[in-house]
Amino acid sequence: MPLNSKLALQRNLPKLLILKGLSFAWFPIPTIMLFYESHGLSIEQSIFLKTVLSISFFLLEIPSGYVADQWGRKFCLVSGSGIWVISWLVYCTQETFSWFIVAEALTGVAGSLISGADTAITYDTLLTLERAEEYRKFEGKLIAISGISEAVCGLIGAFTAQYNLVYPFYLQTICLMIYCFLSTQLIEPNNDDLQLPQESQNLWSIVKNALLINASIRWFILFSATFSVATFLIVWLSQTYLSNYNVPTAWFGVVWVGFHGVMSLASLSTNNLEEKLGLKKSLLFLIILLGSSYIFLGIIHQAWGIIFVAIIYGVRGWVNPLLNEGLNKLVSSTSRATMFSIKSFIFRLGFAIIGTASGWLADQKSLNLSLTITGIVFLVFGLFCWRNLIKLKAI
Repeated sequence: MPLNSKLALQRNLPKLLILKGLSFAWFPIPTIMLFYESHGLSIEQSIFLKTVLSISFFLLEIPSGYVADQWGRKFCLVSGSGIWVISWLVYCTQETFSWFIVAEALTGVAGSLISGADTAITYDTLLTLERAEEYRKFEGKLIAISGISEAVCGLIGAFTAQYNLVYPFYLQTICLMIYCFLSTQLIEPNNDDLQLPQESQNLWSIVKNALLINASIRWFILFSATFSVATFLIVWLSQTYLSNYNVPTAWFGVVWVGFHGVMSLASLSTNNLEEKLGLKKSLLFLIILLGSSYIFLGIIHQAWGIIFVAIIYGVRGWVNPLLNEGLNKLVSSTSRATMFSIKSFIFRLGFAIIGTASGWLADQKSLNLSLTITGIVFLVFGLFCWRNLIKLKAI
């Protein structure tokens, strides 16, 4: 690879770190449930909006990954962030449940274009630079930056929300505009340098291989989806948990910083965890920690139970580099974005089912019962996935 091309490609790495931070500049998230409540929405309606987001992802996730593999990951990052800006402008300017549904649907389109493309361009950049062995460490940095960005922006968002609950949406829209511009500056890794098979595969053959033929990939995807659904759902349920125990709105941002501080520290120590326990025991430890944290959160009827929310954020920081690296090793560059989109597709489908059910249960019965039951589901299914991966010697 020519030196000039290598230097140009190396510039992708700091840009990808910045893009990750911008994509997680979620100013509205710590108080978004309060925002929905201020517009007359129930918990069930609020969770339904996130179900709409998941369904939107669900419908376009795999096709968008295939588009990224065929048309370029940069194209998907630019177009996806542009649509994301539009969706957030809807939140900035509209006030009804119907418009919020439109905004979440557009966010799903945007997210599906970005999902898979960002992971693929990251791994292939390192692969082209002959630094693929650094991926887990770099992924840890990406997660740490996302956690720091969420924490700092969440704190700022919670502070500004005291004056007007829509202000955090303005701040995130600005960050998304910067994201869109910066993504135009990325260099697409040249597949010719990757020395991988370049035969064209149709979309169905890739999906069939992931979900039906290759058992190792299938159980990796299902195992990853279990963690993803659990760590995504807790973002919304924890806000209601805090509200139920009369935690002041101003403290939401402080708690948010604490959660993401734990996640960032965990992601940076992923290598240490894997070196001490090994991959098999690390993943077993994490699924047990995840499920039991949900269960204890449901059993404990006091504000200090949020310690278990922090633990779930720690699990999120540890597990993503481990599972992403494992999946990357199983797939080729020519289908990498599609494969990660399939992974995200299964996650969104899972959230559409589990999220809707847990939201309904929280409204009809109690939040604590909802947390306990979902914790049992995550624990049992996660252990089943782990056992199958062990049988296949995939981990």
